[in-house]
Order: sequence, then C-alpha cells, then structure tokens
Amino acid sequence: MLEYTGIISRIKFYSEETKFIVCYIDSEQEDKPILATGYMSYANLQDKYHFKGDYIIHPKYGKQFQIQSYEIVLANDESEIIRYLSSPLFKGIGEKQATAIVEALGQDALSKIKEDKHVLDHIRGMNEAKRETIAGVLSSQDFDQEVLMFFMGHGISTRHLALIQATYQEKTLDILQNNPYQLIDDIDGIGFKTADDLALKIGVDLYDSHRIQAAIVYALKEACFQDGSTYHDIDAIRRRFHRYIPQVSDETFEENLQEVLDQQKIILEEGRYYPYDLYQSEINIAKTFQKWLHAPLYEYEDDEIQDLLKELEEELSIQYDDFQKEAITLFLKQSAMIITGGPGTGKTTIVNAIIKLYQRLNPDQTLAIAAPTGRAAKRLTEVTGIEASTIHRLLKWDLHTNTFAVNEKNPLDVDLLIIDEFSMVDSLLFSHLLSACRKVSQILLIGDDQQLPSVAPGNVLKDLLSCGRVPTIALHRIYRQSQESGIIQLAHSIRNDQYDENLFLQYKDIHFQTCASYDVVKYVSVLVSKAMAEGYDVHDIQVLAPMYNGVAGIDALNDCLQELFNPQDGFKNELRVGKRLFREGDKVLQLKNRIEDNVFNGDIGTLVEICYKDNFEYLNDVMVVDFDGVIVEYTPQEFYTLTHAYCMSVHKSQGNEFKIVIMPILKDYTIMLKKNLIYTGLTRAKQSLFFLGHHQAFCQGIQRVQDERRKTTLMTRMNHPQEISLYDFE
Repeated sequence: MLEYTGIISRIKFYSEETKFIVCYIDSEQEDKPILATGYMSYANLQDKYHFKGDYIIHPKYGKQFQIQSYEIVLANDESEIIRYLSSPLFKGIGEKQATAIVEALGQDALSKIKEDKHVLDHIRGMNEAKRETIAGVLSSQDFDQEVLMFFMGHGISTRHLALIQATYQEKTLDILQNNPYQLIDDIDGIGFKTADDLALKIGVDLYDSHRIQAAIVYALKEACFQDGSTYHDIDAIRRRFHRYIPQVSDETFEENLQEVLDQQKIILEEGRYYPYDLYQSEINIAKTFQKWLHAPLYEYEDDEIQDLLKELEEELSIQYDDFQKEAITLFLKQSAMIITGGPGTGKTTIVNAIIKLYQRLNPDQTLAIAAPTGRAAKRLTEVTGIEASTIHRLLKWDLHTNTFAVNEKNPLDVDLLIIDEFSMVDSLLFSHLLSACRKVSQILLIGDDQQLPSVAPGNVLKDLLSCGRVPTIALHRIYRQSQESGIIQLAHSIRNDQYDENLFLQYKDIHFQTCASYDVVKYVSVLVSKAMAEGYDVHDIQVLAPMYNGVAGIDALNDCLQELFNPQDGFKNELRVGKRLFREGDKVLQLKNRIEDNVFNGDIGTLVEICYKDNFEYLNDVMVVDFDGVIVEYTPQEFYTLTHAYCMSVHKSQGNEFKIVIMPILKDYTIMLKKNLIYTGLTRAKQSLFFLGHHQAFCQGIQRVQDERRKTTLMTRMNHPQEISLYDFE
C-alpha cells in the first residue's frame, strides 16, 4: 500500500450524497499532481492529508490513485497553522486572530483546542462565538472522518451516509456498531437489505435477535408489496423469512415474532398480520370516510341548480341528458362521491360541469384537483382549465426523507378536493392525503375500476366501490361521438365480459396481427416505419409490453425502436449507462419522483443534450432532459432514474394517452397477462390500436380476473349496519 502526504490542489468532482471524489493531490513525495479517486466525508483545499491506497488501471481513464483511507495531518508549523485557522473554513477568524492563537498556544495549538476548547478563552480578541466556531469545525471534521473511516473500513457503501449522519449526528457510530437494524425504523428509504448488509459486514451474528426481528418485518412487507395486499398470514411470513435466515427454529421464530407484535411493528387481527403502516392506512381511510358520510352539507335549492345547469348548457353548447344532470345534482348533496366508468362514457363532461357549478354556487370556497402522475395531472389541467397537481406535489413530498410537509398538522387549505385516475392510488398514499384533509368538506374520486390497481399495496377504489357505503355514479352508456371507435367498443366488450373477436373486422382502428415471439420486433418495425411515413412522430406512437426480458421484451423493443426513431447520424453525443446507450434526441422515461423539479415517475421527456464536462471521467458527464418545457439536468448518480421510453410497461403508461398504441400479446407473457392489464393498455390508445402475437393468449388473458391474490380489509372496515344506496346509471 502506498502513502502520500499533501494537499488537494483541485477537485474535479465531488458528490455530497455519496461522498465520492475525483481530485488532484499535490504531495510531498511526487513532483507532479496525482490523479486520485475515492470517498471523503468532506474535501477542503486548506487541509493537509495523509492518504493511503494503491494505483489502479481504469479501463477507460488509465492510471489512478485509489484512496483507501486518509486522515488530516494537523499542522505543526506555526505559519501553516495560521494559514489553516485563517482559511474560509473558520468563518470570522482572520489572520490576526489566528496569529494570536498560535502565539499563545504554540505549535500544538490544534491538539490543545480539540482536547479543551476553553484554552481559547484567554486568547486576545477571542469571544464565545469564535471559540465555538473553531471547536465546532475541528470536532465535526473528526466526527465525519471517523464515521467515513468506519464505512470504508468495513467495505460498506456510502450511499446513505449523509442521511444516516444527519439523523443520528454524534450517536451515529454508537447506532451503527450496536444495532444497525434501527436504521430501518428511523430512516425512510433504508430497508432490511441495506441494514443487513451493513450489519453483517461489521460482524453481527447471523442469529442476532435484532436481525431475526428485522427479517420478520421485512418478510411481511415484501410479501405485501409483491402482490399488493395489506396483510398476509403467518405461513407467508415464515416462508419468506426462511429465505433470508434459514435454519431458525419455529420456537425462535415465534418468540421474535411476538417481540415484533409487542413493539407494534406488526399488527395481528383475527389471524391477519399487517405491517403497522398499512394497518393504520386502512383505519385512517375508513375513519375519514365515516366522518364525511355523516357530515351535514349545505342544502341547495333544486331550482337554483337547474337554472345554473341551463346556463352552462348555453355557454358550452352542450345538452346534458337526464342521468348526467342527476349525477351532477347528486354530488352537491354528498360530502364524498365516486365517478367510475370506461372510456367514452362522459366522465370528463360530468366533472367539468360539477366544477363550474360548484364554483358558481360557492364563489368564496377553494378547490384543488390532482392525479397520481405528472402526465395525468397535465391532461387534467387541459380538460378542466384548472391547474392540476400530482398528489405528491400537492402534499409537498420530500424525496430524501419520504415525508409530506402538508399533513394533519399542516392541512390542505381547500374545501373541495378532486382526484382523477384514482385506480392508481394506493392505501398508504391515500391515507397520507386524507390526513391532510381536515379542512376539506367534499371529495370527488374519479377512476376506471377495470384498470390496473395501484402498484403499491391496497385496492382502494375497488374496496370503496364494493363496500356500498360511498355514493357512486357508475357510467355505462357510450356517447354517440364515441360509438364509432373500435377502441372504445373493444374496451367495453372486455369490461363487460362480452368479447367478440369480430370487432377486429368491424372497426378500422383496431387490429390483431398473429405472429411468433421472434417476429414481434420485425412487425413493430414495419408498423412504426409506416406510421412515421404518414407523419406521426415519436410521441404519437407508443409500444407497450408487460415484461422487460425476452426477444419481445421492453429492452429488446427499445433497442430496435431507438434505431428507427433516433439513429446515430455522426453528430449526436452518446453515453452508455450500464446496458443502456443513451443518445441525444432519445425519448426517455422518468422512473423516480423528482418533486423539486416538477418531474414524476412515469413522465416522458426528450434527451436534448449530453454534456461531456470533462474528458477524464464519466462521473463528470451530464444529461439534460426536456419534459414538456421543464428542463432537468441529470448527474451520473441520477442516470439510473432514466430509461428509454419508446417501449414501456403498461403500468408506467397509466395516466397517458397516445395516438397509436402497439402492444405485443404473447404466450411468453402468460404469467403477466390479466384482464385489467390488457384493458389498461388498450385504453391508452386514442386513434389506432395494434395487437401483435397470439390470439389465444389474448383470450386467456382477458378471462383472468384482476387481483385475485390481492388481500385487503378496507371494505370490511367501511361497512356498518347503515346502508347508503349505490347509484348505478344504465
């Protein structure tokens, strides 16, 4: 192992989050600066360091000194100490004050201050604020360095280091060394795998009780997130638990399970085991709705409502039919209501009328409209004329702490709340939303109950509909302007379990091309090329698939489509990130919420620029993406949050609409094909729909009922003896 002593003369890259650094070191042992990479808790150009490490040969960037450990070399030369103490690191301490300290304390000044900060009390010109500044900088540097050395010494990823230190501060090392599994409870974003990796590297016993209990909780949560349930039975927990910690006796398992129950990390109710937060989410949803369902509401005069409806009809040049009028009127008499129905049934028409009528009847009251995704919120803005928001943005979600600034203590200041695309809303998110609804007097939920449910646990829309307690408008009638659409007719035939394959012969906008799996890429290429020749662009055409792998999976289709839509022309910059090759002009998909940039999971953008900020290191590159006018820069640590969007999963497409949708339906996908997935995919199409693959797989898929494995108890919690009629308009 090599050792160098010197200063950092230039920092080429530094990540506050991961603590990774690329820098040049001016050392006492070498004539030329040393190019170095590694991890440092902080990097200060004024400090002298003692580095240990070895040279490595990077396959692309050549010879580099890899820092394995380091320590600050405390200055012992008087002039060096003066330079150090008068550096910008010690705010308010100038050269004069630094000189006074050295004259009084000598060459051991820094060591003396670290041992006892009060040795500064008698220094000329010293005051309490300056003393605390000096002592604070010296102690915090040691603290940061000690924690980082702990991570690096055990080969632990520093990805969460900053968050861990911010949470525990001076207790960080104590927590890490004694019970790293505490991180799971205290820090959002750190789960069992991260804590377990840390624990095992520092030597925690495989059968430590903290590890066993954390694994039990994780086993239950993973089971719930795997199939969307809010609870599971004991057997499901035990099976998953033994994947992580085998050879634990039933007696030991049950003893630790009881400990977890006593700590209320898991809730047991009539043989059902719930993660605490999912249990509380169901309770909160049910309690909030009980409050709304029993709340008195202002009674409007029927004549006033009818007069305003006539005014709206004249202004909008529209004629509401009887059940549309009844639906609009019903809302004004309820604190909570659901509107559900398939495409072409007039959901938007009714919602727009409700908004305009509400505003005229209640000019002094406020309303907010929101949706689960950015695309859905944008479309909601377009159809209502009112600025819509994502639910996360409405609640001012903080990505790093996974907390909401708008909550029970700081509630939404609105009277009416409208949520669209409600089938996508999970139990936890809806519970957070309702916690912030203390001032909300009316809520309207809009969603298609036949679409895919939320990715996260819960089946909230279905449960609220099934309980029969929430007044509901179920729309079935397809309006005349939609009757000529084969897409809408096909959607309703599948909704009503009345599929007729002759629909593909009757309508020109829906197609089914039989082909083998290995021919899908070829057929997709032909369809896309033809559409492009007819004037459609990359944002008009969307390919959807259920799986990433395989000859007709999302990855293979994206590779093919990239060459069709955005081939290399010799002028476009490219950047390889793992298995993906990004190219300027690519259609890309956001995979994580970035609330501070107003970009959300599922948003589609264009990669407008790849900036090679330095030829030395990939970690200096930047990608710039345009999301419908919102420009976002991505650093290398954020590249993993982007993927190509020429082909995407059906789940990611929810809340979007495209002129042309191409969707492979193959026997290879059998495990994924369900009625609600096929239905959701086809309803993304506005003008043309193409299925490619096996008709038998299609027929089997639409017969597989949604969510047969999804277990929830929200419906049970909603039910009580008093019945409220369910409005169902034919």
